[in-house]
Amino acid sequence: MKQKYYITTPAYNEAKNLKRFFSSLVQSVEKADKNFQLVATYICANGCVDNTVDLVKKYKKKYPRLKIILLHSGKGMNRALCKIMEAIQDEKSHIVKVDADVQIAENAISILLSELVKNKELQIVGGHPRALDYDGNSFKLRLITNILDIRSRYPMSQIAADEVSQFHKIALRDPQPAVTQKFELKSRIYFHGRLFALRNKTLWNVPEDRIGDDTYLTLDTYKKHGLGCIRIRYDANCFYHPSSSLIGHWKVYKRIFCDTYTLFQLPEFQNKKVKDIIKREKVKLDWKYIRTLSFELQLYFICYNIIKHTFNLLFRLSPKYTDSLWTYKVKNA
Repeated sequence: MKQKYYITTPAYNEAKNLKRFFSSLVQSVEKADKNFQLVATYICANGCVDNTVDLVKKYKKKYPRLKIILLHSGKGMNRALCKIMEAIQDEKSHIVKVDADVQIAENAISILLSELVKNKELQIVGGHPRALDYDGNSFKLRLITNILDIRSRYPMSQIAADEVSQFHKIALRDPQPAVTQKFELKSRIYFHGRLFALRNKTLWNVPEDRIGDDTYLTLDTYKKHGLGCIRIRYDANCFYHPSSSLIGHWKVYKRIFCDTYTLFQLPEFQNKKVKDIIKREKVKLDWKYIRTLSFELQLYFICYNIIKHTFNLLFRLSPKYTDSLWTYKVKNA
């Protein structure tokens, strides 16, 4: 009998992205059909002011294979995800969460679900978000993405700042193909929220007023299931739009900084065990690896590092969250 799974996607003003999103998603679902059975794809529109809802209805007819169920919630990604989790009554099937503004690789769903089936200790398997290559003629935009998105294109360039091999013991017995075993043993311990798979819906314990579902889930899952329960598969790719401005990059990372700043103060994450995990979430660039790359790529990493440290300094001077960080009417395609 095939293992069942659900797809969950919050959607906020995604009209310009849905064509490519659904086209890639249906291919990934079809690729996974050999071993897995899709029960439903939940799309929850959360406060959209564009024609996202109309387009979802259109693609529901175009792609019956996805078994799309459209829901509505108030503004906020986690409000949308909480609404979806309430609608899913099944507590045994796997859950794949994918953002609506990405294009998912054909083999991504199959890789994530196969990892959960093969390694029973895993509770969450994260995918790897990679920036699409810029295909325009603007030198400025090409330079911006070459600098700001450089880590996504070279995932082995970033490692944990502390000792984390105890989180990645699975790499010793089951190496993955896209990265070296040595890298995985010192890689970051948290997954990215753009694409991940949960063993089942009971893992979802994120309050609807939180922003960082991935950060909250990382800490909550380690706290409940111990080290070694989360893995990132670097060959399960989803592709996002290349960065196009320094201001946009600032807003994204300001949101992340502010959310983690407040999240780490929550009462549920104050015991000694969780505080040690929080300490090990810090990452750094692996200059030993970076020096094996071309001189041009090394320059991009140097520029990125300067920008990162400047942002972090400014964030610490003003670690204040404002709604304007999430406020925009229409997303760029």
